[in-house]
Amino acid sequence: MFYYTFKQNDTFYNRIETHPYVQFYINDSKVYYNNKQERGGHFASNVKHIPVGSISLYELNIDRPADSLIYPFITKGGSRTAFRTISTNTFNQFQYGDIITGSYPLSSSIIRSASIASGPRKEIKALKNTLNYYRPVSPLYAYSSSLGGDKSTQALTLISIPSIFYDSGIKKSSVKLSFYISGTLVAACEDINRNGELVQTSGSVYAQANGSGSVAGMVLYKEGFVILTGSWGLTKETFQFGDASATEGTWLDFAIGANDGESPITNSASFSMDFKGTNYINVITMLADAPVGELNYSANPTFVQYQDSQPSASTSNIGYFQNEHKTLKNTISSSFYNFDENFKRQTFISKIGIYDENKNLIATANLAKPIKKTEDRDFTFKLKLDI
Repeated sequence: MFYYTFKQNDTFYNRIETHPYVQFYINDSKVYYNNKQERGGHFASNVKHIPVGSISLYELNIDRPADSLIYPFITKGGSRTAFRTISTNTFNQFQYGDIITGSYPLSSSIIRSASIASGPRKEIKALKNTLNYYRPVSPLYAYSSSLGGDKSTQALTLISIPSIFYDSGIKKSSVKLSFYISGTLVAACEDINRNGELVQTSGSVYAQANGSGSVAGMVLYKEGFVILTGSWGLTKETFQFGDASATEGTWLDFAIGANDGESPITNSASFSMDFKGTNYINVITMLADAPVGELNYSANPTFVQYQDSQPSASTSNIGYFQNEHKTLKNTISSSFYNFDENFKRQTFISKIGIYDENKNLIATANLAKPIKKTEDRDFTFKLKLDI
């Protein structure tokens, strides 16, 4: 086996920026993620054991019976290690040597929470400093102002998007919210100005007459929150959204039923939220050289000419000795029938291994087609590894 060290100019590091598309569709108190439906299996009606519209962390317990799911556990010891969900009081009730268990699968999805003037507003209050931080981007971010209102008292709707759906941040100008009644688009708003403002850009004649060009809410790109404050009417008819009395549909009703505990909607309202995430992939590019005059021997047993009269090796209590006079097999093909070409060393490179400083194999690159390597040829293989 041949080992070569990467030289200074043989390795390059760069970062790829990708923007995966994400769509959430909400209808009848169900959330659908990228149009994925519930998939049944042999042992479970839902192979991932998670609600529709969610992502499973680690994707464990795939198609396992509900009474035999695997779970995490920790033995209470002197290190006092426990799960984050275990409180100090609960932890102290365990004896040393007891098994503390958790549960799988863990899942994540969007959550809608609506706040009325007299209701609790813990989530909004927690975002006060964040909202004020973005005031230079748009004055409507302000927690309290004459333009955007006072978010400590005004009615609003907060949609929380876990970071697993967008990674490093939501891409600017990619957010679009669509409000449907009976499958017909009533109104849509987008962040067309790239400053977090969700501007109503299209919809029915009635909705556009009331709110065309108006800001329906704000987007926190890095934090993954959508705050809707648009209270103008979008539907001429009145509908019952959740447990509330029948009213005109507004942006405050958007995504009702998205893991918010609301009762099933008694009408045909549905909602779509589209955006793109931002994902950075670190890539290392390595140039592996196959120099001239080297890599001309193979450990493959067929590389040596088989002869019964010449043993390949001999062993004793002193050591292991290879036959130095073993004949290499001539693999040079001839264009003429029953004619042997002159012997030349040649090998075929089919796999390249990457090792650390301790010669531990950390990655392999398999060639789709083996490359013929002769002594008068050199090659440079370009390898890429995502980190």
